This record gives sequence, C-alpha cells and structure tokens, in this order.
Amino acid sequence: MNVNDLMNMNDMYYVGNIIDMDGDGWVTKQEAQSILDELMGGDDNKPDASYGDESPSEYKDMLARVGVKI
Repeated sequence: MNVNDLMNMNDMYYVGNIIDMDGDGWVTKQEAQSILDELMGGDDNKPDASYGDESPSEYKDMLARVGVKI
C-alpha cells in the first residue's frame, strides 16, 4: 500500500481506518507516508521473493497434504 491508495482531500490523507489515532484521522502526505512505512516495516511493500519458487513436485506434495487430488 502506498499514499496514493489512501482517501485524500485537499492534500490531506485519511489514515483513521488503518491506525488508531487521536483526532479525525486526516494527516499530511508526509505523515501518511511515515505511518505506512512504519506499518509495512519499511520494505516498500515488496513481495516475498522466495514465494512461488517451488518445483512442480513440491506443489503436488502440498496439494496432496490438503486433500487435493491431481
């Protein structure tokens, strides 16, 4: 998620639905970015590079473990 995904009006961004804060939930763009960075762990929302690199046999094993027949 980035700042552009947030509801905004007159250069103020609403974060009241993602963080509990005093006030009305509207913050500046810089404050919103800081909040998102903190919530996302500062990883720029990058996907896990190791996800999805399983071999076909590993997928078959995983599916078999949950009861899916191929």
